Amino acid sequence: MSGFERFMKSNKQPRLNVFYCATDSLRDEKGEPLKWEIKPLTTREAEEIRMDCTGSVRTETGMQTVLSGDFVPRLCAAAVVYPDLKDAALQDSYGVFTPQDLLLELLDSPGDFNALADFVRRQSGLDVSVSRLAEEAKN
Repeated sequence: MSGFERFMKSNKQPRLNVFYCATDSLRDEKGEPLKWEIKPLTTREAEEIRMDCTGSVRTETGMQTVLSGDFVPRLCAAAVVYPDLKDAALQDSYGVFTPQDLLLELLDSPGDFNALADFVRRQSGLDVSVSRLAEEAKN
């Protein structure tokens, strides 16, 4: 096999979903924390979310590009495979209408949410901080 052929898609290793206990507040019948299935986001998925959450604001010095506060919740919601955050019955039970709002209700402890956000970033290869992403979006 030539060096170039090693770059063919058939040689690429898949990135696998992992299981993660996102909160102690949701438990099974044995009292164990529920396991959530998390997928690593692709570059394309993360970039689409970033673009959807990026906007311009007028300041005294001109226009600035900023990330909305919805970026991290949407990034995390996109990575959650199970529970299905798009499930209408689950959304209805919490009185919300979007996957990211449901996620914020399921993980109503800021510590739980921040831990999931860090986990999703690591699993997806987004080890940079959100503040750095926001700074890069400005430039």
